[in-house]
Amino acid sequence: MANRLADAAQLLKETIVIDGLGGAVVHPTPHVAKGTYEEIMIGQGWTAFNACLVSEPSYTPTWDETMKAIYENLAYLDISPRLRLCERVEDIHEAHRQGQLGIFFGLQSANCIEQDRTRVVILHKLGLRVLQLTYMERNFLGDGCLEPENRGLTHFGIQVVRECNRIGIVVDCSHVGVRTTLDAVRHSDQPIVVSHTAARALVDNPRCVTDEQIKAIADKGGLVGITPYAPFIRSDRRAKLDDYLDHFDHVVKLVGAEHVALATDMFEGKTRINWVTSHYYPEATRGAAYDSRRVDGFERKAQVVDVVAGFLSRGYDDDTIKKIIGGNWMRVLQAVWR
Repeated sequence: MANRLADAAQLLKETIVIDGLGGAVVHPTPHVAKGTYEEIMIGQGWTAFNACLVSEPSYTPTWDETMKAIYENLAYLDISPRLRLCERVEDIHEAHRQGQLGIFFGLQSANCIEQDRTRVVILHKLGLRVLQLTYMERNFLGDGCLEPENRGLTHFGIQVVRECNRIGIVVDCSHVGVRTTLDAVRHSDQPIVVSHTAARALVDNPRCVTDEQIKAIADKGGLVGITPYAPFIRSDRRAKLDDYLDHFDHVVKLVGAEHVALATDMFEGKTRINWVTSHYYPEATRGAAYDSRRVDGFERKAQVVDVVAGFLSRGYDDDTIKKIIGGNWMRVLQAVWR
């Protein structure tokens, strides 16, 4: 086991490692005892992550809340030499070369654009590179995964998908309804992602993606990120690391290792007070408590080395692991970003 952990640590050191949904560096700001949060993440092996711009008071921010969040992140970038904003794929390569942590801006809902498609261009100019179409609910673009009607993408939503393709924003269908996701794949000219999810074939949770969704996303060249959120990984008891790895195995067997990736969905600045997801979305959280909402064995980002060791123990070769922990994201970003 010690040798496997050493091999895993070496893989993390030499590979670009991307967290498909990595929380935030500000608002909420993670507490660290010494140094900075980005220095700690670099030490753990992370290269870059999709930084959710707004998670408080909700993941469905207004335009003003989004603008404030962008300002806060840009201001923090100005004073943090170990942090790099990534707007091109080359920025991620440069972060890896320079020993920096790269962040690329993402939103978990398109609510802030309201009915104004011109705001998509403005957000891109301000650094946005990943846009999730809906959260759990319905908005002007389409239905979220908890809407019982499952009505799919609106024509306004189709326009937004096309605009994201045109200017270089990755379309994210996490939290998005099944039909909305399939509509987005059909209307997109570029690969799309479900940045943080799990396989519904293993756990029947509305936040998990069906095999139909996985196959459609893979056929378009996209990827699904598997998150260690315990209610998505196991339904009869608290999930363990092996249960988490089972979801990777499922996707790999279904569509190949080129279409699955890591996603922690860990906001390490969240506290019991500002973690309110369970109050509003019990259909997805399934009674998970603050202290048990993560997979036992992958509760902190520092444990990514144990995840990689788990892949090694299951016979995944180095090249396959490198795709899963970063290479697949780099391929998608290279195809979409302008």
